[in-house]
Amino acid sequence: MTPRIKRAAIAIATAAAATKALAIGINEQRFEALGGRLDEPLSFLHLVQTPLERESLQPRFRNVGQLRFPGTDRDCTATWLGEDEQHAFVMTAAHCVASDFRHAPWARSLGPVTLSSRLPSRHEGRGLAFIPMPRPSQDGDAVEQDGSASDSDLAILRLPRRTARPLASETPPLLDDLDDDPVASAHPVGAVTEFVGYGAWHVGTRSIDRAGRLWARAPGRATGRARQRFTVGYQPTGDTDRWFTLTSGDSGGAFWQARWGYWHVVATASARDKGWRGSEGPRMAALVHWVKGVFPGIRTLSDRLSVGAGAPFVSRDHSEDVSSGTVVYLVPAQTGATGPAEPATSGASGYSVIQAVVEDELTRHRAEIRLRGQRETGCGWASRMEDDTTCGERRGARLTVSFHAEDNPGLMRGSYVGQIEIEAVGTSDGRYRERFPLRLRIGHLTAGTVTASRGYESPDLAGLLSAQGGSPVRVALPVQARAHRDGEASGGVQPSSRVIVTVRDVLEGRDRTLVLRAFRRPATAGACAPMPMAATVDCEGRRLPRVSLQFVEGDNPGLPAGLYRGRVFLEARGGPGGTRRELIGVGLNVDTL
Repeated sequence: MTPRIKRAAIAIATAAAATKALAIGINEQRFEALGGRLDEPLSFLHLVQTPLERESLQPRFRNVGQLRFPGTDRDCTATWLGEDEQHAFVMTAAHCVASDFRHAPWARSLGPVTLSSRLPSRHEGRGLAFIPMPRPSQDGDAVEQDGSASDSDLAILRLPRRTARPLASETPPLLDDLDDDPVASAHPVGAVTEFVGYGAWHVGTRSIDRAGRLWARAPGRATGRARQRFTVGYQPTGDTDRWFTLTSGDSGGAFWQARWGYWHVVATASARDKGWRGSEGPRMAALVHWVKGVFPGIRTLSDRLSVGAGAPFVSRDHSEDVSSGTVVYLVPAQTGATGPAEPATSGASGYSVIQAVVEDELTRHRAEIRLRGQRETGCGWASRMEDDTTCGERRGARLTVSFHAEDNPGLMRGSYVGQIEIEAVGTSDGRYRERFPLRLRIGHLTAGTVTASRGYESPDLAGLLSAQGGSPVRVALPVQARAHRDGEASGGVQPSSRVIVTVRDVLEGRDRTLVLRAFRRPATAGACAPMPMAATVDCEGRRLPRVSLQFVEGDNPGLPAGLYRGRVFLEARGGPGGTRRELIGVGLNVDTL
């Protein structure tokens, strides 16, 4: 980083944007079709506004709000992403907080911010705005020639967490994290894209002195080199499905699409073409890993389509897609997975077995796991996933896929990933078939997190490993590419092991080295200080049943203030001859800002 944009600039106040944010313009023919008149647009505006505003209040849009900066004339649109223990996170356009965002510090302080919506909700406060680095060219010298200023026009605002009601009671939105563009060849103009914004009204290209929350729809698709940009076309006149564009106040709003029936954010609004030919913004799939670095708690589309240990997948109700009958769920022929392949009728409760091949992230060893598949029936109980049992008119047919440790008694402890495909099939409507992926993220281990202020302490390892007769539990660092042990160190009265971990520096987009302390402590207080990771007893001969991992700022001199993300694994062995093994996966979410 150059001195001009070094992180010391975090403390500067947000500069006022030089241009006002952009808003919805509506095609002339669509305006007339909704009841408006071109010769008196203001008089008939309420007729057009009512249905568009009603659509904007659909449940999936309830996290969309108007972003204001008191004391300025700036208004934008933004999306509430969720909260952690201390902060709320909001997504908008970078130019809403910094007109020179391509050259601004990548974390900067915010003046007062207010986010509100038509629902009875509000959020306000001061915080930080995070802006991604501009995308470099392949040779690393400059922005790619076909790049647009909108390619990185995204900001995540981190505000103090509300003590009252959050912006919306709905679950946070899904963000697109899939790199493919399924409509690029089948639909050259793009897939159906919806938008909600708070911008000023235009009809065709003419401005109307009104603004407010409105909904719109048009085809949109990924564009630009590496599909980093998202574009929605616009025709100011004529009979067209490209009937809206951005105007002043819409910047930072989300472009939404449905895939496999799940609505998710595919891009954020940045700019309108000066020739009124369309709008564009940064594509979410190109920046979602950066967003997750800023706020690890975001929900993504692949998160929604995932099975975890203790986190079953529950599908949407595919029976809503068919006019008669219901749907069942099958496992089509594929490499690495088997399960029910034909519909059946039994009328009995139970579950199906899906067998799938997964890979351990740490060892790269492959294993086969067993999953349970069940389908709701509307009868008060669940059936096998391929069973088409229903009760009367209650055709609900959501699929649940779950992992159970007792079904996998020989599975080694590990962090397993994989993917299978499921197909929803209509029982009466033979034309209905929808195939969708299901990601397997099976953390068959003990998990925890280290932050800048809070360390991780494992549960009683002797209990987990069923250690008998007080046999010691040994803890070590298994072989892993991004972490190793580097001797022992004493920090005052706390001797500990040094664990060196390679983590991702979110703000600078590079890897950095982080030093952590790993130590053991007895179950009850005593005269002994904590011991290094390899110790099994303390100075009084007592067993050490737990292991702790901790970030200490003083162990990392010269580390710039920032956001650091990574993961490290520990291995505990105990029981007869040390044959029982427990793997501990610790996420590193270290925020030193």
